[in-house]
Amino acid sequence: MTEQTAAIEREGFTVDTFARFWAKPDLSTPSDDLREDVIGYWPGSDEPVRGREEYVGALGELLARVPDLTLEVVESADNGEYLFIRWVAHATGAGGPVEHTGIDRVKVVDGQVVENRIFFDRAAFERKLGVSLEL
Repeated sequence: MTEQTAAIEREGFTVDTFARFWAKPDLSTPSDDLREDVIGYWPGSDEPVRGREEYVGALGELLARVPDLTLEVVESADNGEYLFIRWVAHATGAGGPVEHTGIDRVKVVDGQVVENRIFFDRAAFERKLGVSLEL
């Protein structure tokens, strides 16, 4: 007996959407991929960011502090309710090239991101980069 896994067909935001954005981050074009009431949870932050404007603002702050930051998707899974995306960050720190790994758990409803929980060792990444990532 063989086990088969059904592929989950998603419309709107997908792992490929995430990968394309983080291969060359650009916040100049508004995205319909984020719901107006999106909530984002960043490691080390006391409060989540709430709403599209605040969420995009937090990404802008991150990219201002680490302008050459890219994320490479190395593994992903989709259980129908959540996307799980393991990534490797690439950037330049005070001592040269930096790599760091993390995971995003993204809840997508009707093709839009409604929640994103980001997991990585922020303190270790900050040490590697030589910058604070406090948003």
